[in-house]
Amino acid sequence: MKTGVCQWVFNKMLTEGEIDMLGCIKFVGEATEADCFEPLSRYWGEDMDENLQAREARGMLEHFGLEVSSYTLDSDFAVYDDDAFEDCLATQLLRLDTAEILRTDHIRLDPRTSLPPEQSQEPDMDYILGRMAEGMAHIADAAADRGIKVGIENHGMLIGTIELVGRLVDLVDRPNFGVNIDPTNFYVVHGQDYLEATRIFAPKVTHVHLKDYRFAESAVDDTWRQVVPHGPHVKPAVGGEGDADWAGVIGILRDAGYDGTVSLEVSMPDDIFGSVQTGVANLKRTIAEAESG
Repeated sequence: MKTGVCQWVFNKMLTEGEIDMLGCIKFVGEATEADCFEPLSRYWGEDMDENLQAREARGMLEHFGLEVSSYTLDSDFAVYDDDAFEDCLATQLLRLDTAEILRTDHIRLDPRTSLPPEQSQEPDMDYILGRMAEGMAHIADAAADRGIKVGIENHGMLIGTIELVGRLVDLVDRPNFGVNIDPTNFYVVHGQDYLEATRIFAPKVTHVHLKDYRFAESAVDDTWRQVVPHGPHVKPAVGGEGDADWAGVIGILRDAGYDGTVSLEVSMPDDIFGSVQTGVANLKRTIAEAESG
């Protein structure tokens, strides 16, 4: 397995204008042990064509010997708005060109949709999943023609449980379509067993994100968050220094034959650079230990 960095770890700096796409690549290439970088479409500059920026990024990636493990596409499938649904598909299909410029064989889709007010309280999940699967199948078919795999992340409140992610993958039913798994999302958002989720989805994993947290039965202070009502509390931690069982996750994936990239997707807001450096080193060590065990 390869060690990667998801650009999301720099989100605070990116949104505050302290760094840009090229700055993220430069830091990962110069200051970490990562093999791969994962850019997000939301972080391109607004004043230049995305594909021109992707070519510039590709040059810097090659300079530092970094591969692009995945290209994350922001999406809103807007399943109750036909025009917005078609616009979403058109945008994602165009971004396959960007993925090719970045020379990646993987894109990540978020299973996200805006909902009208009448659906927000008791959403019709059968309709939402069916309509979303229709769009994702179209993207997966276009991606397959380019040798690109598609992974959906178990992300957010609407479609982030083991059951719903599984249903969506089954509905899309394409050989190049699977799960960009973020194991601890199952636990910290929905209170589900993230190791069991990893076992369930391991054969369908296309790319991996790892976060880390401290876990506790009760909040120590107001920096802790309760997972679900009456459930445990969590707090982000430097990657590899919290309570998340990274070795267990990687071991399950290894045993299932996964040999792709595992990307760090956690940083500490008071020391982003330092926590990313440490997190990458811990992740690389954990992968090496799992593969030799």
